[in-house]
Amino acid sequence: MYLCIDIGGTKTLVALVSERRRILNPVRFPTAPDQKQFFNDLFSQIRNNFSLKDLRAISVAIPGPVKDNQPLWFANLPWDDLDLTAQLKKLSPAPIFLANDANLAGLAETENLPGSSIYLTFSTGIGGSILHDGAIDPSILNFEPGHDKYNYKGELVEWEDFASAEAIRKHFGKMTSEIKNKRDWVDISCRIATGLHPIIANFHPDRIIFGGPLGLALKKYHQPLEKQLSVALPDGATMPQLLTAKHKHESVIHGCYLYAKHQLTTR
Repeated sequence: MYLCIDIGGTKTLVALVSERRRILNPVRFPTAPDQKQFFNDLFSQIRNNFSLKDLRAISVAIPGPVKDNQPLWFANLPWDDLDLTAQLKKLSPAPIFLANDANLAGLAETENLPGSSIYLTFSTGIGGSILHDGAIDPSILNFEPGHDKYNYKGELVEWEDFASAEAIRKHFGKMTSEIKNKRDWVDISCRIATGLHPIIANFHPDRIIFGGPLGLALKKYHQPLEKQLSVALPDGATMPQLLTAKHKHESVIHGCYLYAKHQLTTR
């Protein structure tokens, strides 16, 4: 068994995954901004819902960059000097592996896919990963496109401040699933295209895979988004496939499993 933990800026998802990659009893709960409260919630959910007997590894996805199996920082969470590994060792002596959440989701979404892919998640913020032939590009491990700045409506702001699912919720006063007006979706596609066309121009991916609450709604704005990108892309840049994540809200959990298995075999 593998204990897989997806720590998000708003919610945390925990699940046991079997050797045959069956996701067992996934549990979601709000991610508390306070560190102590977060670990109280996490440990309580794990102890009440899972048996950690025969655990092979704990695999954790975090919303921020990771170096040497330690988080450098947590995007969208006010956590500093947090030794996540030390805390998790209280649960089990099993090995613990940490990685960026978008990297892990991209790993799962591009499994067995040839060529170059970019995975983008539009959630509390905007995260991303760059992969080749289904493997994370080791030279671009800390790809953080949501923090790139653009001139938007006369102000220099980060992409995720106007194009993440959270930014959309704040602007329209409703969740992504509640937006019905086509003009609103054209506006949303403009926001996404602002950060997307330089990514395509710089990396020339074969495909871009959309995840997160806003990304999974791609069919609602696919056409206007593609139209805007085709106008903005420079000569010689080819329009990539625009796809939604096949694992939907469990992409990161699948990636946690794949990453832990790989780490165990290469130790």
